[in-house]
Amino acid sequence: MKIKELRQKINLSQNEMARRLGMPQTTLFNYEAGKNEPSIETLIKLADFFNVSIDELVGRESETINLKFLSDNEAYLIKKILKMNQLELAKTRAYVTGLTEE
Repeated sequence: MKIKELRQKINLSQNEMARRLGMPQTTLFNYEAGKNEPSIETLIKLADFFNVSIDELVGRESETINLKFLSDNEAYLIKKILKMNQLELAKTRAYVTGLTEE
């Protein structure tokens, strides 16, 4: 479970995060320490709080791209890239590399 890592990444104390989520600080401590497991409802609440997937929250690697967290332009480009063949991908990569090199 990556609760502590994600909480520290946004510089929140356990007390402040627990307050924002409406749960006792001891409950959050126990989740972070691995003493208790959150319910599915709490997992959803935590994932929403951190703006991550439940898979990411629990440390599960995922190859899925959640387009709802991307801008319209980013989602459009990802969808186009996923439809490309290997030659189109190679050309696109070369083009983007040329654009982003200084």
